Amino acid sequence: MTAGRRPSSTGRVVAEVLDAARLSELVGREVRAARIRVKPGSSVVLALTDPGTGLADGWARVLWPDGLSKAVKAERRAAGLGLVTARRPLDGGLAGLVLQHGEIRADPRLRRPLARAGRGGLLAGRPEDAALRYNPFRRLVARDGDRVVRVTAAPDPLGAGLHAFVSDRLAVPRRLDDGADPSMAVLRRTGDADLGVRPDSVAARRAGALFAALHRSTGRLPDGLREALARRAVDPQRQAAAHAGVLDALDPGLADRVRRLAARAPAPLTGPTVLVHGDASPDQVLTDRDGGAWLTDFDRAHLAPAAVDLGSYLTTSGGAEGRAFLAGYREAGGTVPPEPQLRAARARAMLLRVAEPLRRARPDWPALVGERLDRLEEVLR
Repeated sequence: MTAGRRPSSTGRVVAEVLDAARLSELVGREVRAARIRVKPGSSVVLALTDPGTGLADGWARVLWPDGLSKAVKAERRAAGLGLVTARRPLDGGLAGLVLQHGEIRADPRLRRPLARAGRGGLLAGRPEDAALRYNPFRRLVARDGDRVVRVTAAPDPLGAGLHAFVSDRLAVPRRLDDGADPSMAVLRRTGDADLGVRPDSVAARRAGALFAALHRSTGRLPDGLREALARRAVDPQRQAAAHAGVLDALDPGLADRVRRLAARAPAPLTGPTVLVHGDASPDQVLTDRDGGAWLTDFDRAHLAPAAVDLGSYLTTSGGAEGRAFLAGYREAGGTVPPEPQLRAARARAMLLRVAEPLRRARPDWPALVGERLDRLEEVLR
């Protein structure tokens, strides 16, 4: 926090919920925050984890007075279904705010699609025990036997069609449902790790080939799918402004740095537009010990220069694995852009991810965000 400035109410809330002991006291059992999403002066949403097991343990949110009716409504609806939520007021300098928490099935935005999943014979047990990734009010990815079930609050009208298109052209997990529910996808459980968990240069080479195949497929996109993907373009400057707006309430010094570096960021990337993954990173490549590699999670796919994916992957990968990735990309027919373009793409990816330590609820997030900004500054020189 910048010296001499009193923390905002949002800053005080974030400090409290990132303190595992204080959060456990508020929730009434031992928990820690695994993800956090901040809307200054409105809400702070958390994914909870059991620190003993590492398993998901529901959600929590802090609401300001204008949002208290949401807590009451969510509580009534959950109670009517026999689901568990609880609510308590905050005290001290945060009087008037409330903390609400509940089990995943009582998630106000995921409750209905999770109920549909249950009626369809999916996720019969507690989602907390099966969760692979949980972003409250947005998405749950969970194991269900030999299947992986993705449930989203916002319907994805492109999900089934895009998956069918890419599955004909590169290795991806097999989809098992018919796509009739745009808030759900059921996939065959594939691999036993990902390249984020188990880095490997040989598999990184295969990952490069997967991305080359994805990019080469662009010319075969059906017109309707192409037009829809073109409307999904990502604006790094807009995202940087959103990061800075959140940081204004938490650490104005970091917010100022984000704005200054965003102003120095390169112009939009140039080159032919291709079908890009949109969130290229090692953890999006599933692997097994027999050498298999599959690309997964196309939620952010859109049309952009290939450098978007290459810069994103290089920003999140180690040096040796990054070089292997580019080698595999070239060998599979991909054209690696010149170094200045790659450097601009890396800067773009770093700007998009600059607030990741905060989103991942790291108590030391200010120092980690500062380090990311230091690295971005080096790339921009």
